[in-house]
Amino acid sequence: MDGDGREDAIVGVTKSTRFHPEVGRRIFIFKLVDGTKVRPLWLGSRLGGTLIDFRFTDGKVRALETDGIGHFGVTDYRWQDFGMVFDRLLIKDTDQETALKYF
Repeated sequence: MDGDGREDAIVGVTKSTRFHPEVGRRIFIFKLVDGTKVRPLWLGSRLGGTLIDFRFTDGKVRALETDGIGHFGVTDYRWQDFGMVFDRLLIKDTDQETALKYF
């Protein structure tokens, strides 16, 4: 994920975080240190919208997101320095069925 050549673990969790106290779907990324210790690389409070699902593809996190009022979108995020940043928008302000086709 962070470009150091070692595999990282990307985990989906449902919980609150310090910066977003409501329970929600989050992405946590962990790395292996010294071949024996698992350490957090990034414990994401949120990306852009409300996370529905995600996958790792082409070195990026692809997120299926919603705005909570019936609009869905699919966005790619990439690693930069300390965390995930916007890379590209595949589709926005659409229905869930259409968004799933892009996901």
